[in-house]
Amino acid sequence: MSDDGWQRRLRSGIFWSTAAFVGSKAITLVSTLILTRLLVPSEFGVVSAILVYTGLLELASDLGLSATVVYEQEQGVTRRVQTAFTINVALGALLATLAFVFAPVVAGFFHISTDIGLFRLSALSLLITGFGGIPDALLLRDMQFNKRIVAQLTRGGVRGIVSIVLAAIGFGASALVIGLLAGAFVGVVVTWILTRFRPTFAFERAAVRGMLTYGGASSVLEVMALLGGKVDVAAVGRVLGTTALGLYTIAFRVPELVIETVAWNVSAVAFPALARKRIEHHEGLGTASLKLVRYQALYALPAAAGMAILAVPLVVVAFSERWRGAAGVTAAIAIMSGISATVFPLGDLFKAVGRQRILVALNVIGLPLTAVAIILAAPYGITAVAWTRVGQLVLHAFLVFLFATRVVDVGWRNIFDTLRPALLCSIGVVVGAGAVRLAWPDASLGPLLAGTLAGTLGGAVALRTLARADWDDLRVQLGHVVPARFTRARRAEV
Repeated sequence: MSDDGWQRRLRSGIFWSTAAFVGSKAITLVSTLILTRLLVPSEFGVVSAILVYTGLLELASDLGLSATVVYEQEQGVTRRVQTAFTINVALGALLATLAFVFAPVVAGFFHISTDIGLFRLSALSLLITGFGGIPDALLLRDMQFNKRIVAQLTRGGVRGIVSIVLAAIGFGASALVIGLLAGAFVGVVVTWILTRFRPTFAFERAAVRGMLTYGGASSVLEVMALLGGKVDVAAVGRVLGTTALGLYTIAFRVPELVIETVAWNVSAVAFPALARKRIEHHEGLGTASLKLVRYQALYALPAAAGMAILAVPLVVVAFSERWRGAAGVTAAIAIMSGISATVFPLGDLFKAVGRQRILVALNVIGLPLTAVAIILAAPYGITAVAWTRVGQLVLHAFLVFLFATRVVDVGWRNIFDTLRPALLCSIGVVVGAGAVRLAWPDASLGPLLAGTLAGTLGGAVALRTLARADWDDLRVQLGHVVPARFTRARRAEV
């Protein structure tokens, strides 16, 4: 495949993946807006604790085999793919059993022993994940994101509808757990239909070692990433209680939708795209990776800056005055999400070239330090915990960039040139949104809209004035994002 063909596939994949993530997260946000008016913070806190528990176990149900399927770039459903599926189903069943058995211990850790039943019910999600992981990996491997969007939107829609209906009739925290299970089950069914996957439960012993060699490192990386991302949730729930945990959890909602949504969906495309680039044109990996960093940063960093400045009116307008205590956390999480999104493509680069052990090593060193820092910060409140996360991520990002200069042929000057337009745009956003915030400090819809508009204009002016070449290039790239068939359809209508 030519470089132009690879870029077209990449842009098309990003378009569909963005549509899927934005759509599913938009459904989640709308559902959350409704649920925050039906449930209280402590009920969200209970479910957050449950998700930490099942999320940790869920990682062990894959052993990195889904990532291996993408990395190997085979064609069709081979015996290696069926072997990976068989292992995933077996592990899912085993972990679901363990989750059921140890539910009382975990519920006791979070001081919510009255909800042991919900912890046990949530164990079913592990079994469901075991059946859906490999079929979803096939869609990723083949970059069929226009099909994957169907499963993602269906899962999010079912989860939201079931949760809202059950919450409205008084199910409390149970509504969220049942909705989660219903959405996951329907999502797996749709994925099987889209891939026409037919399990044979084959087990090729010779393939297992090779797959686990790569997959083991990917699995460890995912475990480390989740531990690093959830140690704050565990600390808040343990030290400050479920009400504080509910506020802390809600504070993530808008940054997740606006920033992390884009980061994750670009990552979903970048990993298989860079893996294919490794096979077809290895010399271009460095340039391709920095381009991904440039465009992701151009979105993520300005969005993070604006969200941090407007955190108070954003939280109050979106979730009501009851949740104002989450605003300080939202500001910190926005900054954290922007930094994380910026370095995401380099993590995909490491995985695509089989060097994910670099990320594993960074997490092995950083995770204990992060855990200690968060535990020390927890008694000072949820905002202190959130800003501790920001500090940890700044150090992590620096180290990722450092190792990237050694994995591919790029220097610090290249990295600075890559980030420069995003930083200039972010300064413009801060100036515009900050001026409105100072002049109109109310926590209402008016200053939120005015601040958003002023920040957007400030960022655009800064980029166009101080980085004109990047401004022009961005306009050209945005014009290529929409798949060609939509352009042809519009021309036909004219």
